[in-house]
Amino acid sequence: MFSMRTKYTLLLLCILAITTVPSISANNISKNRILSHNIEIELFLKEHRLKALDHLFVSCAAAEEVSFLLNRSFKILSVSSSNKKLDFKTTSSGNGQHLEIVLPTDLSQSDGVVLDIAYEGILRQAPYSQEKEDVGETTGIVGEDGVYLSPACKWYPDVPNSLATFRVTVITPAEYEAVTQGILVNKKLVNSKMYTTWEEKIVSEGCHLVAGRYEVTNIKHNGIDIYAYFFSEEQNLVETYINATTRYLDIYQKLLGDYPYGKFAIVENFFQTGYGMPSFTLLGSTVVKLPFIVETSLGHEILHNWWGNSVFVDDSQGNWCEGLTTYMADYYYKELKDAISAEDYRKDICRKYTNYVTEQNDFPLKNFISRRDQTTQAIGYGKTAMVFHMLRRMIGDDLFYQSLMKFYKEKIWQQASWKDIQKIFEETGKMDLAWFFEQWVNQAGAPFIELGKTEVEKSNDGWQTKVEIVQTCPQTLLKKGKPYHLFLPIHLKLDNGNFDLTAEIKEKNTIVSIHTDSQPKHIHIDPQCDIFRRLHLEEIPPTIDLVLGDADNVFVYPTSGEGNSQAAYKKLAEFLADNNRVVKSDAEITETDLTQKSLFILGGLTENKLAKIFFDNLPDGFSLKEDSFTAGKTSYNNKNNALLVTFKNSKNKKKSIALFSCLNSGTIKNIGAKIPHYGKYSYLVFAGEKNIDKGIFAVMQSPLQQYIKN
Repeated sequence: MFSMRTKYTLLLLCILAITTVPSISANNISKNRILSHNIEIELFLKEHRLKALDHLFVSCAAAEEVSFLLNRSFKILSVSSSNKKLDFKTTSSGNGQHLEIVLPTDLSQSDGVVLDIAYEGILRQAPYSQEKEDVGETTGIVGEDGVYLSPACKWYPDVPNSLATFRVTVITPAEYEAVTQGILVNKKLVNSKMYTTWEEKIVSEGCHLVAGRYEVTNIKHNGIDIYAYFFSEEQNLVETYINATTRYLDIYQKLLGDYPYGKFAIVENFFQTGYGMPSFTLLGSTVVKLPFIVETSLGHEILHNWWGNSVFVDDSQGNWCEGLTTYMADYYYKELKDAISAEDYRKDICRKYTNYVTEQNDFPLKNFISRRDQTTQAIGYGKTAMVFHMLRRMIGDDLFYQSLMKFYKEKIWQQASWKDIQKIFEETGKMDLAWFFEQWVNQAGAPFIELGKTEVEKSNDGWQTKVEIVQTCPQTLLKKGKPYHLFLPIHLKLDNGNFDLTAEIKEKNTIVSIHTDSQPKHIHIDPQCDIFRRLHLEEIPPTIDLVLGDADNVFVYPTSGEGNSQAAYKKLAEFLADNNRVVKSDAEITETDLTQKSLFILGGLTENKLAKIFFDNLPDGFSLKEDSFTAGKTSYNNKNNALLVTFKNSKNKKKSIALFSCLNSGTIKNIGAKIPHYGKYSYLVFAGEKNIDKGIFAVMQSPLQQYIKN
């Protein structure tokens, strides 16, 4: 979902995705500030055209001219103030145009001036290809299928970093409903046209406008208007979404404080999105039907109304809100479910970081702005979420949520930074946290922990265990001789029960002494993965991410089989490689590739030569034939079936292999485009385009645990 600056994109498995709203440099814009917009806009859908009049209230004391940004394709019809026409000029710049307005001396007032800017233009941009992760991303479109206008398309005059209030009156054909942020002020039908007015008196970083052929449902919950703008085909989903919305609002108001807006609307979109704006969310018609969206992503988007849409992000010090929202939504729901689900989520964060982040592409959280790929997601979303998790474990639940509630209360409608978060937590907990934020926010990297020598001795009153903890990862603060400061969980299994403790670790080598009443039998360091760290190879199962994330991989397409299949596999290899990795045919593969690379093999036994080479290395319960395959001991022979299975490269255990085989060439493209969204899984089975089975293989015993010899 996105706050006004970023987007949270729900696609297939609802991977978090954000995109920075493009803007023109503020250096070219005059210092005027927009205090409020009062926009009247008419949408001519068949013509893909809009015509608008924006009454801007601008703070421009002693200014001789003011300057705004507007879509470069728009024509300025007139500029006036107090019924006096004003001189103006326009100049192109990047993806917009500057509108420069000369102000007569008598209009420059200390409290500001109202400018009336009339303009019109055409927006017919179609949503992007659904083969890419930015499915549905578009900045502006007006058409009979629907309307989506974002601040990025500059559909109203604006200046960079402007915080303003918005009142928007939208004129549409009678059968269309329009929605934006704020409260519904008025709605009336006049001469076959619908006039809808929304007003938000609280400042925001921008305004989004959506319109479509909706059926509208509205209820009131604890003083908050809840709307569902759904197409007629999805009316059966309305009650489920509204009930879930009330549940999430109750959860977060209890945790953080009052919901900051007067309404929340769930709006269905005509192209596939998962966006969240102040007081509403925009979900694609396919997305709303995914069964997990209500139980996961909807709550994430609602929470963004606290983090990002009311407490704004100070990008100059890094984007903290995506990771905090992930922690308090996606992760929090796993925690509410059960401890195992929460543990798996934390392990998945560390696994993605280990798989995708290298010394070359790593960066500190203070430099994270938006998600661009798996690497930036692993850092900006995953690492940030784990930083909040470690902070919560260190200070306790009560202080953690007290601090967040105070942070929300004090910084609402303001830009906030990591330094603001540090200050609030220090004040609430009455402790110095400079070391914590310096280590986790200002420095790149993650610790790598090893279990060293373990000694156990019988004492007069029990047993004494000495455990050596070693930090060795070269890609961390250790490179500068500064080991991580960690509060490391340690679990001992005893003759008589279990013993858990948290050890404070500050050195490269630390000896932890543990006294127990009964004899220890087994020790495990960080057993539930509560520390953000690089995982050992033995802790990571073979997964799709493990192959896709290897910077030294090769995507191999077949040279045998049906011509249509060969072409489809090759195109898929190029898509998965995304112009950054090596793509080869099976005939081009060298011995070095086989022994030194991770391989993504596309095609079955009669298609790809490498499938034959590695056939004997398929995991137990998996086999492949010309017209069928077995997965988890279940046989599949329908032409619409497809299998993706991963396993370790038998020629190099540090490398992995993914094998993808479709029994029907027609489904290769559509299934293949979904593969990156299933990254955490070891195998996938499809029937047509529907995933019908998936799983994660078990891992070997972690090097961070060992049995203690008597």
